[in-house]
Amino acid sequence: MSAEWTEKEAAHLLSRATFFPGRAEVNAALQLGKDETVRRLVAGESLTGRTFSPEPIERIAADGKALDKEQIVDQQTYWLYRMINTQAPLIEKTTLFWHGHFTTSYQKVREMPLIVRQNELLRSHALGSFRDLVREIGKDPAMMVYLDTNYSRKGKPNENYAREAMELFTLGIGNYTEEDVKEAARALTGWGYDKKTDQVNFNAKQHDGGSKTVLGHTGPLDADGFVEVLFQQEALPRWVTRKLLTWFAAAEPSDEWVNELAAVFAKSFHIGDTLRSLFLSDAFYAPELRGSLVKSPAEYVAGIAKALELPVARGYAQALRKMGQELYLPPNVAGWRGGMAWLTTANLLARCQFAESAVKRLNQSHFSAKDYMQEASASPQQWVKQFGLNVGVRELGEQTSAVLANYADETFIHAAQKTNGMRGLLQLVLISPEAQMK
Repeated sequence: MSAEWTEKEAAHLLSRATFFPGRAEVNAALQLGKDETVRRLVAGESLTGRTFSPEPIERIAADGKALDKEQIVDQQTYWLYRMINTQAPLIEKTTLFWHGHFTTSYQKVREMPLIVRQNELLRSHALGSFRDLVREIGKDPAMMVYLDTNYSRKGKPNENYAREAMELFTLGIGNYTEEDVKEAARALTGWGYDKKTDQVNFNAKQHDGGSKTVLGHTGPLDADGFVEVLFQQEALPRWVTRKLLTWFAAAEPSDEWVNELAAVFAKSFHIGDTLRSLFLSDAFYAPELRGSLVKSPAEYVAGIAKALELPVARGYAQALRKMGQELYLPPNVAGWRGGMAWLTTANLLARCQFAESAVKRLNQSHFSAKDYMQEASASPQQWVKQFGLNVGVRELGEQTSAVLANYADETFIHAAQKTNGMRGLLQLVLISPEAQMK
């Protein structure tokens, strides 16, 4: 029997495919139906009819001052601005996924324009052909600098990119040998980025045109030939779909589920088609999967800022750093560990501090809006549910609900002046265990 399409299923899909499953978005998804909602998400079309075209970074002000495209904190802030305001959230969320997959760090590259260019590359291919993305990322200037193919020459091939291309980007450990790394590095020689001209060039004289054997394929392989060999490996679709499932669906997807989705992916290596199949599957909507994944700091911050309609601020990027995620500065080539690693004591404290600071930015009129007001006869539980809906926390556990209802009952439900108590309740909802999950 096909999975139902109720508010719970719609909210679950949007919690995974967007940054904020708000009332308007969930209601729109219910009206559109599952098929059309998924189609729009994959196509990058708005669910609600709203539009958004990002302003150039120089036109965005944070804390009363225009953002500077050369400053990494400002570029981090700008990307958060896009996450918060986008009407194509699945594209933006998948761009964040690829940033943790094809990692590149500003710490080594040191050229902000190159980092931003790579970000645009990931965004333009986010839901397109994975084959094209792998082909292009190997010739991306920031990646070339980060993994040293910029200095790889005939007779002196650098093995860094060849190794990570197989270990982290396409196949996974155990599906290649050290000899494959050495031979693949030879295939990648000759490419370089010229900082003076800002061009990526191929120098045939510095390319090793001799015969190589990579993953059982022998011939005068070059960079594109190496990519083609990668896509002939049975391990590739399983490796990529396992990572997609871990990001969008389940912390520990079964081998059976990985194999099923890998079969879909292997037909065309099209990312959007694969996610469409995932989001339309009954397995994706299993009740035990709801609220089972930990939000990354970027998802947590962007979701709160969107829910509370807060203006962009540089403090968002600084909050991410304290929570353990600095955009454009992954800890290593493997990216962020994710999952429960986001919820260390220090990271949780930073989340609580951010929620507190966000709620403090709200003025009194925010709490007199219709979404925050209830009838005089409303119970404490109704107040709690209402506040949860307002910030996309739709399923509070029994213990959390009881604690928050008691707080509401004791602080503001029976009081003439409600704002302080309402502000406290909102903060408690945002730091609840359920608010950390998606």
